[in-house]
Amino acid sequence: MSETATLVVTATPNPDEMASVQDYLKSVMPLLLEAGGTPVKRLKVSDVINGHASAMVLVMDFPSADAARDLFSSPAYGDLVATRDKGFREMNILITGPM
Repeated sequence: MSETATLVVTATPNPDEMASVQDYLKSVMPLLLEAGGTPVKRLKVSDVINGHASAMVLVMDFPSADAARDLFSSPAYGDLVATRDKGFREMNILITGPM
């Protein structure tokens, strides 16, 4: 049986494309949930001690890393990539597991 995985997403919206940001967020959440994702936290970054600033962070648990990977390689997610890239200056999508 596969170990659970935690998805961590850091993102910086493009302030000139907030409609695209909202469209992406509205459309991606159902896909994340359908893929077995369980929301842990949605956070706003308040301070950056070191590194590059992101504005928001999403943390979700998935039943396995494969479940998360399959979502991001799916045609349904592929349909959102152009909106994501338009709406966000930067987005890091990380699949994590135990050390």
